[in-house]
Amino acid sequence: MAVRGWLAVSALALALLPGCAAPDDPTPPPSAARTTTVLPPAQTLAPSQQRNERIRGMLYTAGCTSNSCVQAYFACLDGYLTGEPCQFFRDNPPPP
Repeated sequence: MAVRGWLAVSALALALLPGCAAPDDPTPPPSAARTTTVLPPAQTLAPSQQRNERIRGMLYTAGCTSNSCVQAYFACLDGYLTGEPCQFFRDNPPPP
């Protein structure tokens, strides 16, 4: 019962809101906001991240462009995956 009362009050408040503003009030002009461009800080990659980027580049040039191929390659590289899925890894060893 309390929910119905709350809904009725909400509906009444919403019905009255559009009539609150006087129709002859002009809308204020938009203010000119200054925009500034904030550049992200320069990021340098750790040596292991640089190596991973080199491996990704090698994979892309070798034809391994799908996400699943890249994940399988790194899983074989880290030893989490073995067997037939690692044939591409064996055929294309990672760069130093």
